[in-house]
Amino acid sequence: MATNSKLTKIGSVVVENGKYIDKDGNEKKRWHEIGILFATPHHSQMCIKLHSNGFGEGQFCKIFYDKGKEPNFKDSMPDGGKAVDVVIPPEEIPF
Repeated sequence: MATNSKLTKIGSVVVENGKYIDKDGNEKKRWHEIGILFATPHHSQMCIKLHSNGFGEGQFCKIFYDKGKEPNFKDSMPDGGKAVDVVIPPEEIPF
């Protein structure tokens, strides 16, 4: 799968890989990164790139949402909001 230039890294895909005790005596989980999560700006497209594994080079994985779990992405104003068309002339910008 070729990567889309609009995809940017938004997170890491990790698995718990043991535990340790920190300097204050607290038990903490140890995490191991197995891949990277990429998404378009509005997260309408996402994919995971798995790091190298037993199948050879790292691979990209497509994410499919469960029915009824799809995110509700929309480019609209919040309830009651209005779009405002404001134009500020460059000479009025204070820097």
